[in-house]
Amino acid sequence: METHIPLIVRNISLNDDATIEQLALSLSDFGWHETGGQVIATFYTSAADPVAAAAAAALSIKRALPQARVERVDEQFVSLADIAARAGLTHEAVRLWAAGKRRAASEPFPAPRAEVGQGRTATKIWTWPEVLTWLKTHYCLDLEPDTAYLTPEQVTRLNAALQSRPQPRWQPATAGVARTLAVMSTVLEEDASPTPTARRFTCTGGKR
Repeated sequence: METHIPLIVRNISLNDDATIEQLALSLSDFGWHETGGQVIATFYTSAADPVAAAAAAALSIKRALPQARVERVDEQFVSLADIAARAGLTHEAVRLWAAGKRRAASEPFPAPRAEVGQGRTATKIWTWPEVLTWLKTHYCLDLEPDTAYLTPEQVTRLNAALQSRPQPRWQPATAGVARTLAVMSTVLEEDASPTPTARRFTCTGGKR
C-alpha cells in the first residue's frame, strides 16, 4: 500500500524554467501540479511512518528550492459534484447519501468539513480521503486501489511538524511531533556534514 501525501508549496511557480529544471534534477520523486492557483507536491511513500517520511521529504524541497515554503497538507476538499464525477455516480445519488436519505450503510456519510456561501447557494465541502474510505468500506467502490491517505490525526501531526523547527532536547513536545522532528533533525545533520549521505530520487512520471 502506497500513501499519497499532497503538500501545498508556496513561493514557487511551475511556469518558471529554472524551477522546472530543479524539479527534474532533484525533486522528481514528487508529483507536481497546480490547482486553484496553488502548487501541489504529492509525495509517495510506503514507509511505516508516512508522517516522518513526508516531513523529511519537505526538507528536500526546501534544500532544492530555498525560497519555497511547504505550508501544509492539502486535504483535497470536494463538493457533491466533484464526488459524483470522481466516483462515476449521479449527483442525485451522492446528494441522497449526504442528506442521509439513502442510508443503506451502517455508518452515515462523512460530515462536511465546511460550508461555502450562504442561503440556497451555499455549498458544502468534504475531504476526498474521508469520502474515498466511506465508499470503499460501505459500497466496495475501490476507486484508488493500493492507495492510502493520511488519517485526520496524521494530517494534524504532519502540519504541526511543518510549522515547527527541530527543538532542543529539553523543550517539551508531543510524542508524535517530537518523533517527526527527530527525523527532520537527522536529515539536517546529514546535510551539514562534510560528506552528506546521498539521496536517490526516482521519477514517478505523471503519477497522481
